[in-house]
Amino acid sequence: MNSANGTEAGLKTLTIHADRFAPVLLCPRMRGRYAPVHVGQEVDQIWLTPTPGDPAARVVVDGVTVAAGQPSGPIRLQPGRNPVTIEVTATDGKTKCRFAPQFYRDYPGPAWRQVCGESPWLPRDSAGELVFDGRMWLLGGYTPEPARDVWCSRDGATWTRAGEVSASRSGIDIPMTWVFDGRMWVADMDGLLFASADGADWSLVTDQAPWRGRGAAGAATFAGRMWVMGGAAGGRFLNDVWSSGDGVHWTRELETAPWSRRMIHHTPLVMDGRMWLIGGAAMGDYYPFRTYQDVWCTEDGRHWEKVLDEAPWRGRIWGSTAVYRDRLWVLGGFRSEPAWENLGDVWYSVDGVQWNELSCPATCRHSGSANGPVVVDHSRWELRHEMSVYDHDGKLWVVGGMVWPLMNDVWSLDIAGLTFVTQPIVEDFAGTRYDYRARADFNRSRGRLQYRLVDSPAWLSVDSVTGLVEGVSPGPGDVTVTVEARDAAGETACQRYTLHILPAG
Repeated sequence: MNSANGTEAGLKTLTIHADRFAPVLLCPRMRGRYAPVHVGQEVDQIWLTPTPGDPAARVVVDGVTVAAGQPSGPIRLQPGRNPVTIEVTATDGKTKCRFAPQFYRDYPGPAWRQVCGESPWLPRDSAGELVFDGRMWLLGGYTPEPARDVWCSRDGATWTRAGEVSASRSGIDIPMTWVFDGRMWVADMDGLLFASADGADWSLVTDQAPWRGRGAAGAATFAGRMWVMGGAAGGRFLNDVWSSGDGVHWTRELETAPWSRRMIHHTPLVMDGRMWLIGGAAMGDYYPFRTYQDVWCTEDGRHWEKVLDEAPWRGRIWGSTAVYRDRLWVLGGFRSEPAWENLGDVWYSVDGVQWNELSCPATCRHSGSANGPVVVDHSRWELRHEMSVYDHDGKLWVVGGMVWPLMNDVWSLDIAGLTFVTQPIVEDFAGTRYDYRARADFNRSRGRLQYRLVDSPAWLSVDSVTGLVEGVSPGPGDVTVTVEARDAAGETACQRYTLHILPAG
């Protein structure tokens, strides 16, 4: 359209703003359309800045006049589809163009929340982490110098320096840690074993532990004893297993465990009366990159059972593990092959055999242009390795870690119980088969779930076992769908959404 004769009514640019991300330029499509924009569940309002081709043109957003090139008022977003109307009127007062961008806000589900952007302790990775006396404890770490300081927090936002392991000359880096016999325990880089009942006063328990001299070993408290396993020492990898009832006298339970010799950068876990070893690595200076994705468990520390040969998550070093909501978790890490990259995936399992990835949609995403989608991801912590992970106060925590530069941020994930972990498909065409595989998880019993439709049109059905919602709509229109998940113990969760059926063509 020609601005010279006052008939220019197009948009030069359209930008979306939100509190959770920097301005994002939207991509125009043919016939005056714009790519649909998806935002995370945490984004409850946006602003739009429409810049017309003719600065003198009049711009109206959802019925409210907006100065050219200036942000609109706040636009509230509900979960699901949110249409916005933009009308540009040329200076001739007659020529008009109408634009209708669509914004889709995610439905509620498990989500990470940043509790603290910068903590008072130096950014670090490879710290020791323990939950003790109702607090999270951070012990030493790589800053990049090996540190000895000890910090604690009840809420992840306020941290207190409790003291330091001053008698350690080497410092603490990828340490073995335990909570045992009413005290916190940590082994420094020289293999000296220290203990403290308050985090301030640390005493040397022994400098003669028979496993001393190894690095990247696994440690756990299990069956009333402290355990050490695997690691690397003297130019070789290890798969022996040691235990102690007092931290001074150690018994070698196994010289050679049935699992392969390996480095164990994460924490062996304790769940369901068993100790679990999940993955590991054997590597030198990054190459060759040899990792394990197997899962083992034991009821006594001596007899080990392989429950899975290869888990679906990628092999990694410097990853983290935890038990949260009675499930085994694997988070983050690093790999040097086939790509040099930090990892940010999150996986969990109720039995070590069946693993599910917990996916958290990015904060803002659209299809972009030039074969490149636009993704702004502030909905979780940056990809990283050697962070500290805690199960504390009903939440799963990620603290610090290596991104480079090192980090001292704090994130938490709060899953109260049974909840849906999938996003519904909210649009389809009339006369075509609609299908959405709904899935809920995190029921306290960990038992099987049954699905049913509480509210839906007659043409929709759900598979009670798989959660597959499907059907063929006879015509266009909006319908309400409510899917319920329930276990035998009576715990329930519902996902209610609006399904928009569009006319074909």
